[in-house]
Amino acid sequence: MSKIRTEDAPALLLDMIPEAAEYIAELYEIPAAEAVRTDHLSVDMFDVLTAVLVEPILIPQLRSNSPDAELLQRCFDYTERLLTSQNSALSEPIYFQVIEALLGEDVPFQKAFPYMRKATWERTVLMLKNYEVSVPGVTDR
Repeated sequence: MSKIRTEDAPALLLDMIPEAAEYIAELYEIPAAEAVRTDHLSVDMFDVLTAVLVEPILIPQLRSNSPDAELLQRCFDYTERLLTSQNSALSEPIYFQVIEALLGEDVPFQKAFPYMRKATWERTVLMLKNYEVSVPGVTDR
């Protein structure tokens, strides 16, 4: 896997999940395309992931009776890219802000499994087992 620079992660998010544009704009208080392409972007991936991906997009999609499968796939593709990026400034926030968010109240984490790539799935299953959360029907991939 290639190492993704921390300052490039918001632009990658916008490229992969254009639905995040309004949340990026709110977070940085400038248009999203401008915010992610500036050389002076202050990137706190914990804030970015929570305010731009998890709370406004990922969790509502998982809670939805008719989630957008293509959007969820892109969300978990982004998650996988950061988790496997060889950059702990990206992989650690992914774990704490995205994967652990699946433990939230009324979050049907099982609905996320079909969209996860290998590293995200393995890390999620390990986290669930560590928290002694029953994962019915999950077998090793």
